[in-house]
Amino acid sequence: MSTIYTSNTNNQKEFVTKILKIFKHQIDKANTIFVKPNIVSLEPYPTTTHPETLDTLLDFLSHKELIVGDGHAVDTGFTKSIIENSPLKQVCNKYNIELTNLYEKQMEKHTSHRGYTIKSSTLPNQCDYVISLPVLKAHKQCGLSGALKNQFGYLSKLDRILMHSKIKDIHKGIAEVNVANKTDLFIVDAVEVLTKAQECRHGGCKGKLNIMIAGTDPVAIDYYGNKLLQKIDPTQSEEVKHIDYAQEYGVGKKEYKINKI
Repeated sequence: MSTIYTSNTNNQKEFVTKILKIFKHQIDKANTIFVKPNIVSLEPYPTTTHPETLDTLLDFLSHKELIVGDGHAVDTGFTKSIIENSPLKQVCNKYNIELTNLYEKQMEKHTSHRGYTIKSSTLPNQCDYVISLPVLKAHKQCGLSGALKNQFGYLSKLDRILMHSKIKDIHKGIAEVNVANKTDLFIVDAVEVLTKAQECRHGGCKGKLNIMIAGTDPVAIDYYGNKLLQKIDPTQSEEVKHIDYAQEYGVGKKEYKINKI
């Protein structure tokens, strides 16, 4: 049974610092660390990762070799514009770190024994430790955008288009990308969330939970996070297929214990 660390707070900096101290022993063993923020579009937080969350993490880990990268939503226009104008790029500039556009970097194919093929970035698997920084949101097509869905940003544009257009099963795709790309630590922001959809432009409605969440098991985190969204939006579905697939594929388990910090 995994441990989910939570805090009733609206202070991202304080929580992120606490979590990094808790996991310091594991992090210290790593030379290179990949950081995966959630850069969907030019919409600010809570559509995308809060700048203070990334800033706190980069400051704490400034003695490490860091790579920060994501691939934005495929329906948002020119890639360079999204990356160059992201508030998170300003945070990266502060620490002389490139905000890497994963679409422009090497991709590799993974075919699972289930026969599902994806093409995803090689960068995360080249690093010693991976930290994911999602925001808890509803999602129009897959139900929930959280710990598991954040790795969707590793996928090629073609895979993302095929999944969003239902040519490929998006729920299985989310589970498979988490099989192919292991994440060591998730820090999930649920201080402000989006209900109904993953972006305001798609009908997302801002809400407040004032909770920060962290852990190592994305299945448990998302199962817990979905329950939190249901508290402020009764229409939020209890069934999230990619959580079930991820558990079936061995990514994690729904069982958890809460450790309030």
